[in-house]
Amino acid sequence: MVSEKVTHFHACNMATSNSVKLHKLRKLLACLSEQEGRGLELISLYIPCEKSIEEVVSFLKEESDSAVTKSDVVKHRLQDAFKNLIQHLKLQREIPENGIAIFAGTFAVSNPESEELNVEEISPPEPITTYIYEVDDHFHLEPLREMLRNQKVVGLIAMDSKEASFGVLNGERFEFIENITSGVHGKSGKGGSSQRRYERERDMAITQFFHRVAEHSAKDFLEKYKVTVLIVGGPGTTKGDFLNGDFLHYELKDALLTSVDTQFASKDGVREVLDKSCELLKNMCAPEEKMIVQRLLASMGKEDGLAIYGLDVVLNALKNGEAEVAMATDRTDIIDLIAVCKRCGLSKAKMVDNKKKLQTVQEMTSKPCEKCSAVDYEVEEKDIIDVLEDEASRTNSRVEVISSESEEKARLTALGGFAALLRYKLNKSE
Repeated sequence: MVSEKVTHFHACNMATSNSVKLHKLRKLLACLSEQEGRGLELISLYIPCEKSIEEVVSFLKEESDSAVTKSDVVKHRLQDAFKNLIQHLKLQREIPENGIAIFAGTFAVSNPESEELNVEEISPPEPITTYIYEVDDHFHLEPLREMLRNQKVVGLIAMDSKEASFGVLNGERFEFIENITSGVHGKSGKGGSSQRRYERERDMAITQFFHRVAEHSAKDFLEKYKVTVLIVGGPGTTKGDFLNGDFLHYELKDALLTSVDTQFASKDGVREVLDKSCELLKNMCAPEEKMIVQRLLASMGKEDGLAIYGLDVVLNALKNGEAEVAMATDRTDIIDLIAVCKRCGLSKAKMVDNKKKLQTVQEMTSKPCEKCSAVDYEVEEKDIIDVLEDEASRTNSRVEVISSESEEKARLTALGGFAALLRYKLNKSE
């Protein structure tokens, strides 16, 4: 049975942090990938920002009028999807800067025997560059999956006192950017005052070179590629002198993951930096995730009373405005079920593991309403991250979802998957 037409707007760009945005996108892609049409009835649409809404609507009307399917039932469902999609687009003022991805059709919902006509809109994490329109028995999600794979953008520097080379790893694609030379001469064998003067001049030249390396790093890694991680390598001690000095832009200092020893500082050196960092990158936590979990662990180590863990404790701290930031892993498969009496509006809620969803819904809806004794309920569900985010938005806190397979995620998982850093130490009586 298909219910009344429902238009659902999914605004990934409304999340409180980048990690929450990506978590919601992954969850929605998982949901969309499970949808199966009875035939060619599910519409996938990727719209770049340069496309006009009027142009897309006109195209969809033509496609709707000319749609041909083997089944009258499938044709009716496809026509409804076109109509719903066109109505949805007409409500848009303009296409966002990154474009939009829209998926329309008749979706299966929580009850396997029920379906609803739906539209899911996604604000992608990267710009959509190609207009894509597909009608199939499944949704075409690969462009969005590719964007998720490309979230890791790694800046690479190989340097010594004579040259520095720059490269970037964008997703799985390595690109060499440039090489610059210092003009600094090698160490002199002179003695006395000439030796000291030569060393001062050489030190000044190296300092000037370090400033040039920092300028090229900012241009390549902040303006052009917007890297999330930086790795610096090279032979000898030059890389250490550079990193220990006040040269790098503060954003790149925060993004620094590690430094490695290499034989070269040329293009081959950049490749060597990457090769020596592969294992580390596989288990890499995003810089903001790594930093916040390390703050949590440091606070727990100092026993300063600012670190808490456990779902109930974290939720309570968010509700009371005590939490600065809440953390959760992306493997916490908990949902909040809310049963609302259709007669009097009284609601009851329960948090359960998603595996126990159907059993819990049956238990909640089989008991008469405590206020009016009716047994007719409307059941809503919310992902636990949405619950945390709602509470955080009311108290100006934020939520971070730890998704990378990393040591930080393993430590948070060992704490039960939920933790928070407090704004201030609570009194024991509280």
